[in-house]
Amino acid sequence: MSRPVDSLPPTARSIALLLSSTPGVQDVQPGVLHQLLEFSHRYTQQVLTDAQMYAEHAGRAGKVELDDVILGIQARVGWEFGGRVPKEYILSLANQTNSVPLPSVPEVFGVRLPSDPDDTLAGINFDLVPNRPPPGVKIYDEEIEEIEESEEEDIGVLEAEEDDVDMEGINLEQANGCRATATS
Repeated sequence: MSRPVDSLPPTARSIALLLSSTPGVQDVQPGVLHQLLEFSHRYTQQVLTDAQMYAEHAGRAGKVELDDVILGIQARVGWEFGGRVPKEYILSLANQTNSVPLPSVPEVFGVRLPSDPDDTLAGINFDLVPNRPPPGVKIYDEEIEEIEESEEEDIGVLEAEEDDVDMEGINLEQANGCRATATS
C-alpha cells in the first residue's frame, strides 16, 4: 500500500489490512480502496434495509434480529452473487416438458379461425357512432348540413333572380342576336 495503514479510517484500515494479507496482492492504488469501501457500505446498507423489511413483515417493526440479517444476506447472495443454474437441472426440466406430446393437427386446409366472429381479428369490434342519440334528437353534423343546405338554397335563389333581371333588361332582338326591321 502506498499510504500508511494507521492514517486511514477504521473501515478503510480493515479493508487495507485484508488486501495486504492477501498473498497475491503486492500494492493497490488508492482508487481500489475507495471502490471497495463504497461497495461494502452500499452492500451493508442494502442488507440492513432488507432485514428491516423482513422484521416489519414478521410483525416486529423497529426490532431487527439476527435471523432477519441472515435472511437479508442470503437473499443478496442469491440475487447479486448467484451462480448460473446447473445445466443438468435445465435438461431435466426440458425433458419433463417435452415428454408431453403436442396435440395433433387436424386435416383442415386454409386459415383456421374461431367460430365466433367476435374472437377474430377480422371481426368488427367497434361502433362508428358509439352512443347514437334517440331518433328525434339531431346530431351536431346534421344541424350543420341543414344550415349549409339552406345557405346554398338562398344563394341559388339570389342567382336566379339576378338572371331574371338581366333577361328583362335585354329586349328580344338583342337576345336573338338579330336586328328588327320596320315594315310598313
